Amino acid sequence: MVPESARAESPTSDKAWAIHAAIIGLNTGYLLFRGLELSKDNPDMLTVVGLAILAAALPFQAIFFLINSYIHEFENAHDIEYIMLLRLSLICQMVSYLSLVGIALLFFDTHRYIGLAFGGGAIIAFVLVRSAMTQAATLRESSM
Repeated sequence: MVPESARAESPTSDKAWAIHAAIIGLNTGYLLFRGLELSKDNPDMLTVVGLAILAAALPFQAIFFLINSYIHEFENAHDIEYIMLLRLSLICQMVSYLSLVGIALLFFDTHRYIGLAFGGGAIIAFVLVRSAMTQAATLRESSM
């Protein structure tokens, strides 16, 4: 069985939920509103590609929430199952983060400088959040 300390709700887990909830809300909003703006006769292909990336990422984002709910609510998961679910969760997390490429394309379609600014900001934010989470986990492990 998986140790209780690994199952406990952690601030890192809460942050991941918050980040992914924000991303899924952003993606859904963009799909809805930018999708309604598309011209049926001659849609802008950059917008279509950006929206397609967002649409492809939504199922992975939903699966991320399902996997994390399962991991944290059910205590009968065995070690192998737990490890596999964590790996699947990480894959879903990465696809969710990559959906920001679709948002960047949509911003780039608005204006290239807006798209470049968002893309650069997203990369910097991603690196900072991941490094902070890694450092927090390292400090937590070293204090035990």
